[in-house]
Amino acid sequence: MLKKYIEFMKKSPLITAALCIVYVVVCFNTVPTETNFQFFIVRTLLCGASCFFLYQISGDKTLASCYVSTGYVIKNAIGFLLMSLIMGSVLLISNIEEKVPLKENPILGFIIIFLMFISVGLFEELAFRAVINDAIIYKFREKKYVFVLSAVVSSLVFGAAHVLGFDPSSPVAWGQAVAKTLESGVFGLALLILYWKTRNIWACGLAHGLFDFFAGYTEGLFVPVGDSGSSYINTGEDGVRILITYFIVAAINAVLTFIVWKKVGKTIDFEKIRREW
Repeated sequence: MLKKYIEFMKKSPLITAALCIVYVVVCFNTVPTETNFQFFIVRTLLCGASCFFLYQISGDKTLASCYVSTGYVIKNAIGFLLMSLIMGSVLLISNIEEKVPLKENPILGFIIIFLMFISVGLFEELAFRAVINDAIIYKFREKKYVFVLSAVVSSLVFGAAHVLGFDPSSPVAWGQAVAKTLESGVFGLALLILYWKTRNIWACGLAHGLFDFFAGYTEGLFVPVGDSGSSYINTGEDGVRILITYFIVAAINAVLTFIVWKKVGKTIDFEKIRREW
């Protein structure tokens, strides 16, 4: 029975990718992640699950491509990393000025938040970049539009995954959901370009994790102050400001992604990808 199930998944990459996304979304909504450490553990386990689904789609081709190009990926993602570091520094200064209390053990909190963000970056690249992209390429490799389709679907799914569970009755929540989807989706497109170039999903996961960490490392240092809605949708008194911030970051991401495309995208051998992936 299990053998037939695995053979079916190998022959049906789109269904396998859909099963992967459904599985991780169910985990999002059912497995408790009340602390950063729990978040780290769950996302690490989801990395393993995503690798299982990815292996059914592309064998070990993607999973084995982890020994080259890491520096290349980080170098070409440096614009995003610098931007996130600036955002994180602004939060750090803001917390210090507002005299937000430190956590009881900020060093441990800093280490845990680092591990959490790295695990999140790797998991999201495996599930939303490698699984979706590889499934689409394997299914439609002969189609002219295959890479556009991969870019649109993976970016939209990745972006939308960040805004699950918001209040649909709130216009501000809807605005933030759209803006956050654009922000995350455009960033995801840049990582997809780097993935096409190197097929090093591990390096893309590291870049993604560092991006999140540089922007949010203060979560491991300071006691959280206030919360409204999901982690990305906030309809409180700062709702409009957050909405504007998302759109500004989305615009910056678009510029940085265009730079990545100019430097990297035009050097990609798409015909080789069609043949060998």
